[in-house]
Amino acid sequence: MPPRARPAPLLVALGAAALAFPAGASAHTVDIEYRFPLPVWLYALAGGVAVLASAPAAALGLRRERDWTSRDLYPLVRRLRLGRVGLVLTSALFLVSVAGGLFGSDLFFENPATIVFVVDFWVGLGLVSILVGNVWDFVNPLSALGRALERRLAARGVRARPYPEWLGVWPSIGFLLAWTWIELVWTNSGPRTLALLALGYVVWQLAAMAAFGTEVWLERGELFTVVARTFARFAPLELYVVEPAGPCRARRLCEGERRGCASCWLDADPARRRVRLRPFGAGVRREASLLAGGGTLVLALLATVVYDGFARTERYLNLEAFFLLRSDWLGFHDRFLTTLIMLAIVAAFALAFLGVVALVGRAEREGTSATARRYAPTLIPIAAVYFVSHYFVYLIFVGQFTPAVVLDPFEQEWIPDYGVWTGIPGSAVWYAQVGLIVFGHVVSVFEAHRVSRRPHAGARAALAAQTPLLLLMVAYTASGLWVLGQALRAP
Repeated sequence: MPPRARPAPLLVALGAAALAFPAGASAHTVDIEYRFPLPVWLYALAGGVAVLASAPAAALGLRRERDWTSRDLYPLVRRLRLGRVGLVLTSALFLVSVAGGLFGSDLFFENPATIVFVVDFWVGLGLVSILVGNVWDFVNPLSALGRALERRLAARGVRARPYPEWLGVWPSIGFLLAWTWIELVWTNSGPRTLALLALGYVVWQLAAMAAFGTEVWLERGELFTVVARTFARFAPLELYVVEPAGPCRARRLCEGERRGCASCWLDADPARRRVRLRPFGAGVRREASLLAGGGTLVLALLATVVYDGFARTERYLNLEAFFLLRSDWLGFHDRFLTTLIMLAIVAAFALAFLGVVALVGRAEREGTSATARRYAPTLIPIAAVYFVSHYFVYLIFVGQFTPAVVLDPFEQEWIPDYGVWTGIPGSAVWYAQVGLIVFGHVVSVFEAHRVSRRPHAGARAALAAQTPLLLLMVAYTASGLWVLGQALRAP
């Protein structure tokens, strides 16, 4: 049988090798080896110094609180009807991907379930939410089904159960760790498995929406909605409602104009809806506080991306070998070891943050939990830029398979062969990653300084109280650049 008429995976591998971009950018595509012409520690040190220098700049530059926003863009956006078009498109893509996963090829690059779910959807969801805003809430077929189901149940007199407030977004954290494990650790997650998991996820989510209410569950337990809304706090596009008429059905801690609350925005009369631009990172302080577990979710997003990059390096192989050589049982259960390493990295990031906020809380004379709730949103820019710098080249290259697998999900040779564009210089990728990471950390420093000024009378006292958190951000910068700069393990 002749080869399938679509871009061969080998072309992507050769193009990526020619670009020679760092580990984090190509973590899922190919295993290549790349070493920087300058020591990686020099890049990490320079990035850390830049973040450290931004603290006094924040103290001087934020003497006057500036809250710039653009004019209202909703009249223009409303005419485009993008929500309805996007909902039809995402629904069709989901159905094609599930059908292709169940009945199509078992190869990653030949099946829409793997390309659409793992690459286009997961990576694209994060990138759009970070660089544009919360678009997912308006094109999510699952939320549309949930709202329709809720209306049907309400008509029959079925009432939702109260959701435990202490549970917060912990269900989404569990789903995030499970998704990361399936994507990075479980080697049996082929197209058919992904399709079945997608169907099971839809059934689970609809049952939870019926039990607790669609808006309440979307805000807490639907992983992709929670991730999109969390990342959108960093984005430049802001949704808000003028003079909201009713309570927030998602039971968020909404105040005033209810900025960033998609539930309130959708429930509001169109005359009260607003869409405007704001500076990157402004949503960290403008929007409502994170729910219980929100800070852990942000740290888990950050840590799982760092793990993904670190797991493709030679140093990770050496770490695995250290344990495998000392335990025959782990040699036969290496997946268990990989899971432990992933969870250990997530736990290390969370514990480091808790230790730092304990010091900050002591300086500000408040408890650790209260301090953590105030400062946790300031880590969102860091998690956002790590996600973008780690995945954007991955989406550019592997995303080029999308037309072939979507238009020909069952391999009927409907799509002619076409080439894969590999024209991004490797140096441009690396410097873009460095710039993104440093920019995100600087934004976090500025937002943390705004938060730290609230309980203090002066900028100098706020800077002193913020110092432990600043040092943690410098450590995150250096470690992130170090991971991105490691050589991929050789094939």
